[in-house]
Amino acid sequence: MIISKDNAKYKIWVKLLQKKYRQKEQLFLVEGEHLVLEAKKAGVIVEVLLCEGISFDIDVPVTYLTKSLFERLTTTITTAGIIAVCQIKEGHIKKHHRLLLVDGIQDPGNLGTLIRSALAFEFDGLIISEDTVDIYNEKVVRATQGALFNLAIIRGCLMDYVATLQKSGVKVYAATLNDDALVARDVMPHEQIAFIVGNEGAGIRDSLVEASDGSIVIEMASCVESLNVGVAGSILMYHFNGLK
Repeated sequence: MIISKDNAKYKIWVKLLQKKYRQKEQLFLVEGEHLVLEAKKAGVIVEVLLCEGISFDIDVPVTYLTKSLFERLTTTITTAGIIAVCQIKEGHIKKHHRLLLVDGIQDPGNLGTLIRSALAFEFDGLIISEDTVDIYNEKVVRATQGALFNLAIIRGCLMDYVATLQKSGVKVYAATLNDDALVARDVMPHEQIAFIVGNEGAGIRDSLVEASDGSIVIEMASCVESLNVGVAGSILMYHFNGLK
């Protein structure tokens, strides 16, 4: 039982609520029984933290915390009293059959939705820009509902990745509202295909649109100007899914 906020390990866990320390320590936190069990399946748990009075049967190292110390680590209003300290593992995309490229998305819920949909529709992975919200942000982790542990995700310069993908035969389309964009249902589902989705306000940066093989748009009623990026990206992944 840890009872002091000055405990050395506890100080590290508190810092993991910030992105820069998650990157430094290569650790992140997940909260709640479901996510902890998904992390266990993925083999990334270093240690489980339990609030005093909580019982949870799991065959990994367990540390108890006083209620006040535990509550400093939780980011939910109603806590289940269980948190896992998890190791960040480097992503590696093995296939380029179906990919999603994410440019500058800032809303954790949107990124979490895209990760969950990518797994549901059997995309091979996500490539996210360096300025996209941290995938280990607690809100992103919750929104993925465990999909984070089962999908390859890498971060880097999208311009470089677009060029590399195209050289290997991947068709890259930018999801835009441009007048010259192709309607999704008219685009042939190439053997290897990737889609770029962009920032909630600014969209995809111009240089990426220009570097792509074309723009693509989802056909919808004229009374609707646009769709939330999490919804739009999910529709594209469903339409061009890897399940077929």
